[in-house]
Amino acid sequence: MADSSVDSISQDQRSAAIAPKRSSARARLRGGIAVACSAFLLTGCIASGFPYAVFEEDAQPADELPSELPAYAGDGADLETARFVGEYDDSSLWLMRGAEKTDICILAWQDEAAWVLGCGFASGPVGIGGMAGEFTVLPDGMPAPEGTTQVSENVYAHG
Repeated sequence: MADSSVDSISQDQRSAAIAPKRSSARARLRGGIAVACSAFLLTGCIASGFPYAVFEEDAQPADELPSELPAYAGDGADLETARFVGEYDDSSLWLMRGAEKTDICILAWQDEAAWVLGCGFASGPVGIGGMAGEFTVLPDGMPAPEGTTQVSENVYAHG
């Protein structure tokens, strides 16, 4: 019979030989998870900035809202952050931050009888419609909605 002493390893010896390999693999796995979690958290912090460059500029006189805008219009919007972004047909358009800091708002204004202001999540899209027109707001760098006319970096007119 052939000598099988080379093939015979006790269970204790096998466990002792495998344990360092498992510990090393677990340490690498834990390290990989830690790196992934750190990257996720850092990306979340960077990506959490407000995605509208128009608010990086200082307010200008043109950014002032119409004096006829009713006071209740500011219930969901931070009117102090308004930025004029253009005109379409007979409507003047402003973007502003929402009362909730994660919101964006748009005002389309023709006169005190024809205006609409709407707010939604800044990650968009946010749409409004009324007598002053129908518009969509998108964050910087988003593709234009189909069938729209670009009014500014973030505002698109329908129709």
